[in-house]
Amino acid sequence: MDKKPVTVVIPMRNSETTLPDCLRSISTQQYPIDEILVVDNVSVDNSRDIVASFAKSCPISIKILRQTGDMGVAASYNRGTKEAKSPFVVFMTSDVSLPTPHELGKLVTPLIDDHNVGATYSTSVLPQFVWDKYNFWEKYFAARMVENYTSLMVLKFDCVRREAFLSIGGFDEVNFGGDKAIGGEDADFTNRLKHHWKIVRSEAKSHHLHYIAQDYSLRQILQSKKMYARSLGRFLRKSPLQDIKASMIFLAKPMLAIVGLTPGVGWVLLIVFALVYTPKMFMSSATLRDSRIFLIPLVNVFFVYYEAWWIGEGFLSYKERK
Repeated sequence: MDKKPVTVVIPMRNSETTLPDCLRSISTQQYPIDEILVVDNVSVDNSRDIVASFAKSCPISIKILRQTGDMGVAASYNRGTKEAKSPFVVFMTSDVSLPTPHELGKLVTPLIDDHNVGATYSTSVLPQFVWDKYNFWEKYFAARMVENYTSLMVLKFDCVRREAFLSIGGFDEVNFGGDKAIGGEDADFTNRLKHHWKIVRSEAKSHHLHYIAQDYSLRQILQSKKMYARSLGRFLRKSPLQDIKASMIFLAKPMLAIVGLTPGVGWVLLIVFALVYTPKMFMSSATLRDSRIFLIPLVNVFFVYYEAWWIGEGFLSYKERK
């Protein structure tokens, strides 16, 4: 196999709790890396210092690209890919680590074997041992993610052929990312790319670390839920008929919000949802010993309506990309 070197692009903002593991795991991969481009979105913690310190002892060239504001993932990957000098560009978020030194090679192989492949993606998981490190509210936020394997192009650890990326204009910065507090650039990019190039699941695996500190708060959950909900609204507006199954899944909470307002069966469904939506919280001794466990059903109901509101806002505020 012709091992063409890759450029690794890592967006970051206040990533000091996960960045060391991310950089260490990518630097020890047994596949040639031309450069690592870390795109900093005005971090105010020690993230840039961590990168600078790591770069001194790393045999791979590491460069920090500074954004003028928090431009988000879409703008970060666009900038990194445009400046990349390699034909293959690896997207890797700063809250991901790789379980073995062979994951990068597995990720790139399909691109080398078939020129019609425009992108590959890994299988990502938030491991139990990572979840165990979280505080109460982060455990709640990630309760449905732990040990739930995801095999989609979600920009955690993916690889794109630079030629393919540029041919479709990269990520949509008009509708996704940055101070717009909205994601969804992954689904939008995938939908546009798959009309011209193959997108292949590789054998690579990655670990999602999310955030490893004890100051994670309910306020941060509100911000994340808002972003994800607005992202779903944009997805539904942009391509509601392209993936009917996914659209129905995304509409489940808005439909529950409406049905839940109906006395009788609606209220019963809402109560059942409140009790069963986050079973992981009631299966861990660490969370069961916390008095806040009694708030979880109420919080589950609150987020049904909170997310439904922001899904609607995201749907209505979509603008066609010029």
